[in-house]
Amino acid sequence: MSYRPWILSSAVILCLAFSQAANAFSIPQPKGAAEASRSAHIQLKAGQGDADAQYLLGLMYLSGRYIEQNRQLGVKWMTAAASAGHVKAQQTMADLAFEGSLIERNLSTAEQWYSELSKQGNKWANFRLGFIYAAGGEGVERNCGKAVEQFNAVGDQASLGNIAWILATCPEAQYRNGDKALELSLALLEVDNQDPTILDNLAAAYAEIGDFDAAISTQQKAIEALKLSADKSKSAEFKQRLKSYQNYEPYREILPLFSN
Repeated sequence: MSYRPWILSSAVILCLAFSQAANAFSIPQPKGAAEASRSAHIQLKAGQGDADAQYLLGLMYLSGRYIEQNRQLGVKWMTAAASAGHVKAQQTMADLAFEGSLIERNLSTAEQWYSELSKQGNKWANFRLGFIYAAGGEGVERNCGKAVEQFNAVGDQASLGNIAWILATCPEAQYRNGDKALELSLALLEVDNQDPTILDNLAAAYAEIGDFDAAISTQQKAIEALKLSADKSKSAEFKQRLKSYQNYEPYREILPLFSN
């Protein structure tokens, strides 16, 4: 696939978030009785509806710091804080539900909280929503049009490359636009003409408009550029796409999310 996600692991998210929240809540690494007292205070405040306390208690249960780990309770308190409008809780719930590492993946939940964050101008949320709509599944309908809208809201080079890829390869014809995909890919190629992903996108665009000679030669360049890159994991799929173009077949992709 030609998508390039921004990935921050759930473990890193929780570590950073807990550290920031703990500092904000003035918890100087408590031990023994002091730790128990402060944990009880946080639980009391959370039960009274304090969103900051709910967020912190959610982190505590999810991470197992200062309290016995209980991910179900962690999700409960984190969701309560997110529902109260706590932005960091919304970010945490969205990322955890999307990644599916600490908790079970739930794209509907991820979509819910990323959508809230996107209303606040969060570009990370737009980027991840782009992936959710491009892939679909788990209660979310794939919609290439929505994916393009979300990536377009980000507007960086990776997002524009994703748009070009969708416009060239989306299984639903109404969302494909080979000419636009070609225009975007050629513009990105001017920035870096040796990027294998950009070349891969460009080849798919040529195939979509029926110029298979250009698609073949461009895909061959993409394969050669990939050999010089640090990540060669896409070699097999690059070669498979070359075979498709040699058979005068454009490429169609349903993007899978990463497996756990």
